[in-house]
This record gives sequence, C-alpha cells and structure tokens, in this order.
Amino acid sequence: TNINVSTLETRFSLDSAESALIVICFDISFCVVTVFVTYFGATANRPRIVGIGSAIFGLGSLVYALPHFISPLYDYGDELPSEFITKHEAKMICNSTSQLDCTLEPNNELKKFMYVLLAGQLLLGCGSTPLYTLGLAYIEGNVAKNSASVYLGIANAAGIVGPVLGFVLGGLFLDVYVDVDQVSRDSVNLTPSDPRWVGAWWIAPLAIAGVCFLLVIPFCTFPKTIPGSEEFRLNRKSEVHRSVYAKDINQNVCFKEKVRNFHKALFLLLRNPTYTLLTLGGCSQMLIINGVSAFLAKVIENQFNITASRSALFSGVILVPAGVFGHLIGGFLVKRFQWKTPAIIKFCAATAFFVTALSPGVLMHCESVQTTGVLIPYSYSGNESHESFSLDLNSECNSNCSCSQEFFSPVCGSDGKNYFSGCHAGCTNRQTVNQSKIFVNCSCIPASNDEFGQTATPGGCPTTCSKLPAWLAIAFLMVFFTFIAVTPALVVTFRIVPESLRSFGLGIQWLFLRGLGGIPGPFLYGSFIDSICILWQMDDCDGSRGSCWVYD
Repeated sequence: TNINVSTLETRFSLDSAESALIVICFDISFCVVTVFVTYFGATANRPRIVGIGSAIFGLGSLVYALPHFISPLYDYGDELPSEFITKHEAKMICNSTSQLDCTLEPNNELKKFMYVLLAGQLLLGCGSTPLYTLGLAYIEGNVAKNSASVYLGIANAAGIVGPVLGFVLGGLFLDVYVDVDQVSRDSVNLTPSDPRWVGAWWIAPLAIAGVCFLLVIPFCTFPKTIPGSEEFRLNRKSEVHRSVYAKDINQNVCFKEKVRNFHKALFLLLRNPTYTLLTLGGCSQMLIINGVSAFLAKVIENQFNITASRSALFSGVILVPAGVFGHLIGGFLVKRFQWKTPAIIKFCAATAFFVTALSPGVLMHCESVQTTGVLIPYSYSGNESHESFSLDLNSECNSNCSCSQEFFSPVCGSDGKNYFSGCHAGCTNRQTVNQSKIFVNCSCIPASNDEFGQTATPGGCPTTCSKLPAWLAIAFLMVFFTFIAVTPALVVTFRIVPESLRSFGLGIQWLFLRGLGGIPGPFLYGSFIDSICILWQMDDCDGSRGSCWVYD
C-alpha cells in the first residue's frame, strides 16, 4: 500500500491527506476490532480465528484492487495532445461534451473510487488483527520463557519479510503500465520517468488475495494448545508488576460473565505503570514509523529526483531488511544475555536515544533542477536573486499559447532548465531525431549553437547528485535501531501482565499504538507534505484541484 501512495494520487486525483486516509483506514479497523478479538478470543481456538482473519484479509485485497476494474481507462492527456493543448482548446473540448462529462474528469468522478479503496483497507485491518495479537500470544504461550524472545523475533521478522517482497515486487509492477490488461503498451506514449506515468498497482493485491485464501486451512488445523506447552507455563517465574500481582481475571467463564469482567480487566492493565509507560513509548515510535513508511518512497522520489519504481525498490531492498535484522537480533540478545525486565527496558531506551542522534542525517537531499515559472522566473539567468519570485507559468514568450496546467509534462530545455510542458517553453513543433522526439522553435529557451536552435527534450533534466547512498545508509541504521527494540519490548509486555490477560493486554496496547500513533502519523506527514506543494494539478473544466505536481 505505501509504495503505491504517489501512484494512487496520480491515478485517482488525490492529495496527500486523502491518500493518508486510505493508509490509516487499516489502523482504524484494527483498533475497532482488536479489543473484542483479544478479550473474547483469548480462550478460544486462536489459530482458527487467525485462519478466519486470513480469509477476511484475502477478501479485503480483492476489494482493494476493485477500482481498477470498475474505473475508466487512465487518461494522461496525451491524446489532446498535452504538450500543446491550450486552456482555450481544453474549454472547447469540455463544452463540446455534456456538462456532466465536464465535471466528471479528471477529479470529481475519480475521487469516488477512493471509497472503494477505503473499504478494502477496512477489511484488511480486520483480517490482520488476529495474527498480530492472538497469533503472537499463541506463540509466546507455547514455548519456554527463555526461548520466547527468539520465536517472537522470528515472527516479527516474518512480518517485515512480507513488506520486503511487497516493495520489490510492487516496485517492479509499477514499471508495468496500469491498463496493461486493456490496452497495448505500444499505444502508450509514456515512460516510467514521466510524472504522468501510473504503474499496475492492482496486480499485487490480487496475488495477495490468492495467497491468503490458501493459508486459511493450514491455520485452522493447529490445535488450541501445542502438546507440552503446559509444562512451560508451570515453570515460569512471574514478573507481573507488584501493583497487580496475585490479581487475575478468570477467562474461563460464560460470555455474560466475561462482559461483566471487561472493565475490571481493562482497569487492571491501566493500573500497571510499566505497561502504561511502555505503551506510550510505543505510541511515539508508531507515530513516526507509520508516517515515514507511508511516504518514504514518495520522499525519496521527490528529494532525489528518481522514478516511483526505483524509489520503491530502494525503500524495500535497502531499508526493510534493517527491520528484519533488528527484530531477529533484538530477540537473540534477550535470549543470549538472559535479560530481566529492567535490563530490557533500559536497552529499549538506549536504542531510542541512538535513533534520535542519527535523525539530523536524513535532512540530506539533492537540489532539484529548477522548473522555470515554478521556482525561477522565465528571465532568470543565474546571477540575480529570485527569493521573492512567486509561481507564474505565463510569460511574454508563451503569451500566445495560453497553456493548460492540467497535465504536467515536463521538458528539459537546451539551457539546462525544466519547463512545465513544451507549450510553456514556447515550443511550436516537435521532430524525431535519432528515434527520439524533441521540441523545436521554443521561444522561451535562449538561443544556442545547436543545429536545431531553441529545443527541449521530453522529461525533466537529469541530476548528478550522489547523496542518496549516504542518506540510505543513515536511514538503514535508524530503522535497524528502531526495530531492534520492538521484540524485547513485546517480551516485556507479556512478562508484566497476568497470564490470563496477555492476549487482551497486547490487544489494548495495539489499540493505543494504532489510535495515538498509527492513525495520526500518516495524517500529520501527509498534511505537512501537502503544505509544501507549490504546483497543483488544475482541471481546465471546473478549476478543481487534483494531485500535487511539484514540491518545494
């Protein structure tokens, strides 16, 4: 989901706040369901509930992919053609159709498919709840105490391996044209480097749905408890916090009695100061993790001027393995040094301080090639100050064009500057040279000694910045030291609450993690990213705003 953020924004004319809503719907449904699943499912056959969750997750994946099959073909504006379409011509095209058609494309009608994506995410959140709560509690309750950290580390690492495959395969799918199942690739006059390009974001959810349906039966065949696990539980020394020590809630009672005991169980957990502070610490961590993961690929794409597919691959191949190794090593350290609860908590605090010390390093970025009319004026020569310049795509050199702002089709001028489109560069024609298209007679581009004179080539000008490897290295370390504390913190959670409330304790913890961290995170990051947009897509029909073209 996260690597498709910018793709979904372009495809369905969404802004970052709307795409953040899609991301956090997963957490919203997780929060709503987790309390009931963990409290009432604690004494049930937990693997069977996980199997049911897998079926719901598969259904959610199908719903999530549905907008591709019920939405019209992606219109990137080339048939107009976008390089030379003017506002007047766009109005003529709009007025030649019905008023209804005018108001449907590209923003208003496409935005409606966001609600289908939201429904899919709600189902995905419901389906994943048993795995991350009852599933982990099932593992911890069926192994020896000293081995629990390793098993939980492996389980958490497996939850990161999935995103590794998602980033890699999803990145590859983004190099495939979105409507590949309906149109010929040869008929598409776009490349993945074009900002109008939309990849086949819907293929991965279909594949995931098939896998989840296959997992239902294996999950359901596991027993309620694994033979021999009772001995492990009897040999454990309790580390429950003294304020709730010797207090327990009997879960082996009828449903009506369980409902009566709900508030007692909740109060028992919230009275545990170690549990409460550990949960609040996790909330601050989740706030950053969810916010960063939702927009990481988008930030790399914009800050280092690379394609969406490459940014997705870099995000997955370089950064996500840090999460895997963090989980595994964190679990191994607890087992290797036989840490007690106080030592684990100190270790978690130390890793948090280390991540904080590294964080200024991610401020590195590449200076983008400045787009004329967006960041610098048309008359800019490189010597004068342009700090007070305000966005103005119109100039005397293209005043006769009345160019459209609906489709961002950047060109690189022979002067080394970007222009919003061939029309905005003042170009009047295009030619094919060495099987490549170039724009000629561009009045906004200074004359050069080139045999074709004032020319521009499709796509933005390339950059030679080499800061990305260093940025990825710092980000790798930050992710590693973030996740190395997750499994040890989970071990502490299981140790400091009564055994009968471990599933419920994990569920309430996840409720706060998602509610105070996971849900606000993408919203805060998305709103901030929207606030630094300097050029929005504008519909020539009704003047409505679409997705962001250029960020500062």
